[in-house]
Amino acid sequence: MGFLRDVFSEKSLNYLMKIHEKLRHYERQSPTPVLHSAAGLVEDVIEELQTAPVNNEEKELLQLLSTPHLRAMLVVHDTVAQKNFDPVLPPLPDNFDDDFDEESVKIVRLVKNKEPL
Repeated sequence: MGFLRDVFSEKSLNYLMKIHEKLRHYERQSPTPVLHSAAGLVEDVIEELQTAPVNNEEKELLQLLSTPHLRAMLVVHDTVAQKNFDPVLPPLPDNFDDDFDEESVKIVRLVKNKEPL
């Protein structure tokens, strides 16, 4: 009993439970993204900022939008927004069936009594 009391009184477990509840609440809401191509929008903004004279705030915005961390975050956002989680596989060749001969495969396991192989 003392062990369970100690485990449940840990602050880290309490924080994890709060995070879990927040994520479950967020999942139940099933939010939809406002934009599916945030990276493309940022590219357009960068292009506009580069073609016109800019003040200090616009220069700072241009620097922030050009950082690799922000760009990576936007790519991840777009991937999640488009629900594009599966890897893209190359198409199968047209002559796939011709190249594939059926062969039997045997799985073999070697066992030697009380001695490493």
